Amino acid sequence: MRHLFDNLKAVPSLVPAVYTSDQAYGAVTAVDTQGYNDAMLVVAVGDLDATTGDEAYAVKLFECDTSGGTYTDTGIAITIANTADNTVSVARISELNVTRKRYLKATLDVGGTSPSFPGTALIVLGQAYSGPQNSD
Repeated sequence: MRHLFDNLKAVPSLVPAVYTSDQAYGAVTAVDTQGYNDAMLVVAVGDLDATTGDEAYAVKLFECDTSGGTYTDTGIAITIANTADNTVSVARISELNVTRKRYLKATLDVGGTSPSFPGTALIVLGQAYSGPQNSD
């Protein structure tokens, strides 16, 4: 029998917090995708600061062959509208370790007069080579 809990693993790359500045490679956690075939980027957002209306928020996905190496942009990004309070957005990350490099990081770009991003970016890994996941 296949159960969701046994087949998925959620790993935070951008830990839940309130961010007022960019969070680049050194400030976020690398996620090791070895042993998985598929994944998705999940961005959960609380109450955004849209006081002046010029705030901008984007979560971008980067990849690398090693956890401490130089990361490159995958082209996968989620742009969060100023009106996106209390929302969840997702993007597919397919063909892990085939067309994607082993390590992934979700970075945060913020802009505007008074940006405040209360949220998190998780990488949910699926279709594991072996299971169950989350057994410990």
